[in-house]
Amino acid sequence: MNGIAAFIMRGPAYAGAVAAAGMLLGLVLPPFAWLSAAVLALVALRLGPAALLRAAVPALLGIALLGGVLWGRPGALALAAVAAWLPTQLAALVLRRSVRLDIALLAVAAMGWLVVIVAELALADPAATWQQTLLAVFPPDQLATETRVSAEAIRQLIARMAPLMTGVLAASVVFSTVTSLLLARWWQAGLYNPGGFGREFRALRLGRVAAVVAAVLCGAALGLDVHAVRGLALATVALFVFQGLAVAHGVVARRGMASGWLVGLYVLALFLPPQVMAGLTLVGIADAWADFRKVALAG
Repeated sequence: MNGIAAFIMRGPAYAGAVAAAGMLLGLVLPPFAWLSAAVLALVALRLGPAALLRAAVPALLGIALLGGVLWGRPGALALAAVAAWLPTQLAALVLRRSVRLDIALLAVAAMGWLVVIVAELALADPAATWQQTLLAVFPPDQLATETRVSAEAIRQLIARMAPLMTGVLAASVVFSTVTSLLLARWWQAGLYNPGGFGREFRALRLGRVAAVVAAVLCGAALGLDVHAVRGLALATVALFVFQGLAVAHGVVARRGMASGWLVGLYVLALFLPPQVMAGLTLVGIADAWADFRKVALAG
């Protein structure tokens, strides 16, 4: 991975080429879109906004040209690239200026909240809009012929999912943005400050104010049937998953435990993602008061 980072840092043209290639691969395999955003974020972190523009603009033009040649829709592909890249680049510039990972992550949470607020203001009935969209993307009658699930059951599932979709979208923006930002920060540390990323991530603390807001939103989302509150809660929960991961990494490091514990955690997350993410969120929120890493060091 350091070899990829070194190639990216040879100049904005190299970074733009890798970012464009990653974005195109991301149309088939979405994680490559996260990699693409991380490429540009590395440029933003190390060289600043001017170099970022020198890398991103030609990459966007190339993507638009290819979209026009292959599909006759240059703007659609370029817009998809902007949507995939912009949140991470803003977060990277915040991190470059503040040199504080917690502030950058809180800025990402604000972006997730903005997604929810814009959806609530722009759509007369977000749940109904999502339901119509999901029905168009996943036609119940067609799916019923391809699976053993009845069309009515599919309609009921879509009806239950629709009120949550704005929050799911906001949470996905937060999760993908933080993932790309952390990858870029890891690359930066590997090239210029070996070991620095590990120390920075293990020390991550989002603060008690953020923890209180997260706890209140989660409680309100469980007790109130308000779509906007659920959306804000999901966006905030996605952020505190990373706080929980930082706690896990910090405890393992301070206790001198084998790295296999972390490997087991990530493997478990692949098979039981809702349960693991819920647990990490609870740990991340509770850490604002319990300070598990300090307790691990004392023990």
